[in-house]
Amino acid sequence: MAARPRSRELAAYLAALRLRDLPADALRLLKLCVLDHFGCALGALETETGRAAIRAARFGAGGSCTVIGSTSRAAPETAALVNGTLAHALIFDDLHRQAKLHPGVAVIPAAFAAAEQVQADGARFLTAIAAGYEAAARTGIAIGMAAHRARGWRATGTCGSFGAAVAAASVLGADASAMHDAIAFAAAQASGNWAFAESGGMELYLAAGTAARNGMVAASLAHSGFHGAADPLEAADGGFFTLTSAAPRPELLTDQLGERLRLSDTCIKMYPTCHSTQTGIDAALNLRARHGLTPELIERIEVRAGEITRVQCGWAFEPGPPSRMIFHMGYALALALKRGKLLPADFEGESLRDPELARIARATEVIADPELTAVYEQRKPCDVSLILRDRRTLRERVDYCRGEPENPASEAAVVGKFFDLTAARLARETGEKIIDFVLDIERRKDMSRLGDWLMQPAASPLTVDNPPK
Repeated sequence: MAARPRSRELAAYLAALRLRDLPADALRLLKLCVLDHFGCALGALETETGRAAIRAARFGAGGSCTVIGSTSRAAPETAALVNGTLAHALIFDDLHRQAKLHPGVAVIPAAFAAAEQVQADGARFLTAIAAGYEAAARTGIAIGMAAHRARGWRATGTCGSFGAAVAAASVLGADASAMHDAIAFAAAQASGNWAFAESGGMELYLAAGTAARNGMVAASLAHSGFHGAADPLEAADGGFFTLTSAAPRPELLTDQLGERLRLSDTCIKMYPTCHSTQTGIDAALNLRARHGLTPELIERIEVRAGEITRVQCGWAFEPGPPSRMIFHMGYALALALKRGKLLPADFEGESLRDPELARIARATEVIADPELTAVYEQRKPCDVSLILRDRRTLRERVDYCRGEPENPASEAAVVGKFFDLTAARLARETGEKIIDFVLDIERRKDMSRLGDWLMQPAASPLTVDNPPK
């Protein structure tokens, strides 16, 4: 008799997951992730990507689901697509380093759209998010993150689809069998690639939206009685792991299942850049504070990091669109050293024409270090050396950036980030209502008020019925 597929074991566990199964620190983390997610979405409303995403909602207009920042609602799969894309438009959303993906932008929009369909309460919504984060993390780890990336796949779109499918299916009340069907349908749809990296295409942001939409579609099909493949992940002919990775480790899909929550490894980002740059940013900020550095003192910078960091973040600097610039290590370090902070607006417009920032960016070299390459799937260290014009060298290594479980963000920091992102578009009173609601969401019986607040930012929201020309 053939062994039971690991995907079925995972599906059974996730279908049975309840809030009481989560320790208090995991519950706290998830609520902060939800708040951070909505802050990132509201903060992206004035971006080119955000505006385009909301205009795209008109093709699915007429449904009952919230489109963040709009005055019109949309069908659930459209709302999931638009909200996921919008929340990823700043690349400031949460991430999972071992899985190399952004879970929230896939999972939360799918769970939210499903919750609005069935008028689910806050506890059901948060339970679904927990299940979705766990599914995204476990598939991302089991697929062999580095090998998956080496083939050009982007895990936020691919493995994020599994998290979104599980979250939406959980909201819809899936049992173990239906949950497995949803996973199978996610495998049949999952996509997302890195071709945008050369030119800065908006597929970077779209991967989150398509993952959320895929999840909503997968859960709806499973709920309607569609049946999926017996082993959608490991099947020799067309299994998702088989197709998309040269080195999957499928045993990690269920390793310590029920004992270790992989969702607890989620990082809430403190900088709007690629995760692989963030330990480098922390190292530069530490050196700046310790030595009172100013940019004119910097001759050049050497960053030792993993090979994937070199490929993604170490290319020759030339100004480009935000979807390209958020990956550049040298530009991120230049911002950190000159300004002491990084904001989403720094990756477009006048900042890219700043000659001092450009000089430091061009004088930065990212060097692949075998030791750091070997640990890349577990952490993303950067060893930064600042070579000064007076011939001194200042060096700092950081293994865990701000926001990682080993260096966690405080509630105050996440709330502060929310207000920073939403100040231009959201009345503070409305922001305070959203914060209070989300931080106590497991006790909320009526989720409709949250949707209303998210659709009514202060400054003339776009409409899907009458988009700008």
